[in-house]
Amino acid sequence: MIYRLKELKGDTIAVPQLVFSKLGIAEEYNVRVALYVLATGITDPEKICADLKLRSRISAESALSFWAGAGLLEKYEENAAPGEEPSAPAPMTWAEIAAASRTDPMISSLIDCAQAGFGRALTHGEMEKLVNLYVQEGYAPETVMLCVAYMAGRGKRTMASVLHELKVWRAEGVETGEQADAHLQLLALRQSREQYVSGLLGIPETELTLGGRKAIARWYEVYGYDDAMVQEAAVQAGPKRDLWYWNSILKTWNAKGLRTVHDVRAPVAAAGASRNIRVDREAPSGNDFLKNAARRRPLKKKPE
Repeated sequence: MIYRLKELKGDTIAVPQLVFSKLGIAEEYNVRVALYVLATGITDPEKICADLKLRSRISAESALSFWAGAGLLEKYEENAAPGEEPSAPAPMTWAEIAAASRTDPMISSLIDCAQAGFGRALTHGEMEKLVNLYVQEGYAPETVMLCVAYMAGRGKRTMASVLHELKVWRAEGVETGEQADAHLQLLALRQSREQYVSGLLGIPETELTLGGRKAIARWYEVYGYDDAMVQEAAVQAGPKRDLWYWNSILKTWNAKGLRTVHDVRAPVAAAGASRNIRVDREAPSGNDFLKNAARRRPLKKKPE
């Protein structure tokens, strides 16, 4: 059966593209609240809960916080002076988290995941930070869970490290769980490349600076080079084991459009061949050498 849109004859509302971009991570009640707010302009949690038949006021507040974190809504003080900056949303308290976890199973899943990853029970303060990532800052639960597992695998079992890493991920456009999974694969690939380069340099991977790691990522991800090209740069550099010297070589090759090891070696081989041809042309042949030698040999006098 094929469907198509009917001609709309009733009232319609405009739905910002932002809402559609969050459909993959928004819970069902979040979408309902967004459409309700867009249609009515009402943001009172009690009214929303009653009209949409939500489980509790917490669900309405959670949805409002989600869309505030996503950028659809903004918080303001009702009695604030004109032009005054809105205050940051207050973190959820332990009691609010406990109440919200009874209506939103994702909150319990987040806490369980973090405690399993850290190998210990979270403090109330850590739970507040964790849940607020989801409820107030709009991070997808799958993204938070993947980040927690990633940081725990690197031996960083603190909420501070998770908060920092999530900000980095968001700056790189990582929002959904699918994007987070792809980003983790990229991070694993970057680590293997860093290990390869540090092996060529003869240094521990831990000695690579942040700038050095960014340079290595640029070789592979921007220039499109592979391990063979990096190794060729090391060969061309000779005994000079310096990452930034190698970087200048690879940067020059990229500017010249040299993409493969063959491209790099071909001009050298051609230059060597042309020198050999020039030398061959300039060198005298065997017959010329004998003639010149005979011409230079002094004539013996005939005996009288």
